[in-house]
Amino acid sequence: MAEDKIEETVCEDKISALPDDLLVRILLHWIAKAVDRRVVVLRFKLSWSTGPTRLPKSLYTCETLKELTLSHKVLLDFPSSSCLPSLIFLNLFYVVYRDDASLESFFSHCPVLICLTVKRNRRNRDDNITKFSVKIPSLRGLLYVSDDIISSLPDDDEVVDTGKCLAIDTPGLLYFSITDHSGDSCSIENMPCLEDASIDVKSFSDMDKSKTYLSAVRSLVLHTTDQVVALYLFIGVTNMLVVLLPFSTVKFSRLLKLRIYPDRSDWLEALLLLLKNAPKLKDLLVDDAFNTDVIPSSWNQPSSIAGCLSSHLEFFEYRVYGGTEEEKEFVMYILANSKCLKKVRISVSPYLENQNLSIEELRDIPRASTFVEMIIVFDDA
Repeated sequence: MAEDKIEETVCEDKISALPDDLLVRILLHWIAKAVDRRVVVLRFKLSWSTGPTRLPKSLYTCETLKELTLSHKVLLDFPSSSCLPSLIFLNLFYVVYRDDASLESFFSHCPVLICLTVKRNRRNRDDNITKFSVKIPSLRGLLYVSDDIISSLPDDDEVVDTGKCLAIDTPGLLYFSITDHSGDSCSIENMPCLEDASIDVKSFSDMDKSKTYLSAVRSLVLHTTDQVVALYLFIGVTNMLVVLLPFSTVKFSRLLKLRIYPDRSDWLEALLLLLKNAPKLKDLLVDDAFNTDVIPSSWNQPSSIAGCLSSHLEFFEYRVYGGTEEEKEFVMYILANSKCLKKVRISVSPYLENQNLSIEELRDIPRASTFVEMIIVFDDA
């Protein structure tokens, strides 16, 4: 029986050989067709050497669209008369906008938008926005990332007024994360429902108002530098005492979980003050992995014990423990005054001399709680 002959046919790739402008016209035609067929999820990334491209106007009137992702060489030019009545998830990655008014119009015509993710590349080009205003009543989650403007920031610790800002006014917001080292100012207001917040920015334009709205959070991630002390301890100045005095009147009455990442700052005084203003705190983590400066050897024992230590704190973790006298006394302060503590985890720096001695010292620290589980490990860094 003769064997069947199998022939292989190689199809020539003619699409990739087309000019870029023709390829883009084809892609835009496909987007228009998808809208006509009542698309629900649309993810579009345009990477080419030519300038940003406008999308079909019909996209902005799509009644069925629930998730939209636009990336890179896209010009967001939202007609004022359009509306996306079903849009729930919106991702804008490194796109260019027509102007401030067009962006505000876009957001205002997304009546059920719940989750917004924005990434801006300020390092390589201007995206035509002076005030990035997020005013969306329905919004529940916000992730915002803006790259550094290297030419505008000659020193990592210097705050430069760029004349631009991020303004957030979202009464229904529950969770948000902002990372912005561009030097743009940040204004936060009208967040009575906020539960989780993570902010790593250079400056706030209205510190008092921002502090007030952030005081309702349940979970807090703090990034400390010499310019912005902790999540909002809280303003672009280098004198810590000037920062802390007005902050002492703000109560984080609902705060349950706190994460702090020190970086080149005398952060302990700020943290102790925050503990006093967080009476219900249950979970505290200090990650000292990025604090490369030598910590001062002095320790000022607080005159009073934070209420959260005596009645609520249950979990305490210290990462990359360096064995300095101040670190040791801080850990002693937490363990000696936390009556409800259930679990302590300390990771010891791999660069610490006399590691065994330091571990024994940690194990011998007196504890107010008789039921605490003590775990000491070597950090992998």
